[in-house]
Amino acid sequence: MECSVKRLVIIGAGFSGTVTAIEFLKRAPKGSQLIIVNRSGNMARGLAYGTNSPHHLLNVPAGNMSALVDSPDSFLAFCQRIDPDTHSGSFVSRKMYGAYLSELLSQAEAESSVQCSRITGEVLSIQPTGTGVTIENHTGERIVADHVVLAFGNFSPVRPHGLQQLDSCSAYIEDPWSTTAKVVSHEAPRVLLVGSGLTAVDTLISLRQSHPDAKVTMVSRRGLLPTAHRERMPAAGFSTSICADVLTAPRSVLSYMRLIRREIARSPEHWREVVAAIRPITSELWEGLSLDERKRFLRHVQPHWDVYRHRVAPKTFQIYQDALAASDVRSIAGRIMSIALEEPCVSVRIKTRGTDNIVECQFDQVINCTGPCTDIRKITDTFISYLSKEAMICADALNLGINVGKDYAVVDSSGKSSGWLSYVGPMLKAQLWEATAVPELRQHARALAIQVAQAFTAPVGSDSI
Repeated sequence: MECSVKRLVIIGAGFSGTVTAIEFLKRAPKGSQLIIVNRSGNMARGLAYGTNSPHHLLNVPAGNMSALVDSPDSFLAFCQRIDPDTHSGSFVSRKMYGAYLSELLSQAEAESSVQCSRITGEVLSIQPTGTGVTIENHTGERIVADHVVLAFGNFSPVRPHGLQQLDSCSAYIEDPWSTTAKVVSHEAPRVLLVGSGLTAVDTLISLRQSHPDAKVTMVSRRGLLPTAHRERMPAAGFSTSICADVLTAPRSVLSYMRLIRREIARSPEHWREVVAAIRPITSELWEGLSLDERKRFLRHVQPHWDVYRHRVAPKTFQIYQDALAASDVRSIAGRIMSIALEEPCVSVRIKTRGTDNIVECQFDQVINCTGPCTDIRKITDTFISYLSKEAMICADALNLGINVGKDYAVVDSSGKSSGWLSYVGPMLKAQLWEATAVPELRQHARALAIQVAQAFTAPVGSDSI
């Protein structure tokens, strides 16, 4: 039997959407069609790689940042064309990575027999029909598809408790990655960063460039500070049996943490290698935990785990350390108790952790650096709200992302897997935990692309995804 011409629509053109498109273009049958829809014109960029600052560095060495599973050195080769001195342990700019993804997508389009189109627009609705799926964007344009991949990534941070009074305050920046975010014009502004993780560090880097004399305060519940990668990874001469140990241990957070601490205590200088060794089995460990155990991890371990798992580039860390040493930045462990608007400043009262002490400070700028939101109940995005209202997507039990089956099929509010709607991106964290960075997401994007391409190759009338 003949195969009919089929069309895939990918909504979102950040890392996950771009790599899914690239892998699909390589494998889809001749005559297939691909449409990539992205609300901004910056295809192959997304939130992570859309920055124009050369000072925002990747948090993973170049040697492990290939977008292509089958070509592990492709990003390193791209970097070495630009700078021959780049090696596998180099930490290069996120801007460069965006250029790399863009080149890969253009090359895949040029070499593929698949007809590919790019559309800039915001999707308003998706409706299954008897013969496929109809997508409508904000211009009124309708697109008919056989399969849809949701590839949205990270969304703006949720406003922390205590900042509601800053709704209309010009001194407040809700999202540091917003194109409209502007730091006050003072030469030496007093800036409060709410949060002390990767977003806060990136924001600090930007401030050090635009306002070298800024005085920055970071506030977070625990006051945990960033950690850095080694200059070169991995450390030579170290081996660990941690994977075998935890895989055979009782499935509980306590037993896992005891084994990890014991292994690190055996060789404290190799804690990075121990954390890295666990990474390939993290999803297996997460899937083996009960709901109560997952809650226990989120409540007691996650903030500490994130600090050691998600490290910053050595150069970025040095800038942070230098700012600390020069007293240009300080970190406070505590909770914001109240905020008073005293134009043009903001007065903030902070209760320090473990004490009754109240620190009162004035700031010219307050920036929300709590990190991207994956809780769809709190995301104000129009498209996410539509999908939730129509019950096409639903939050997982812990509000870490959305419910997705093992075959990447989106699971609706009734628990039914969709045959025409898939998801790939960081919201897979709900099921897999370790699904937010390039080394894992490239695997998922490839697997989904192969799955869709195979379905498109199947004869008319046969079962498909």
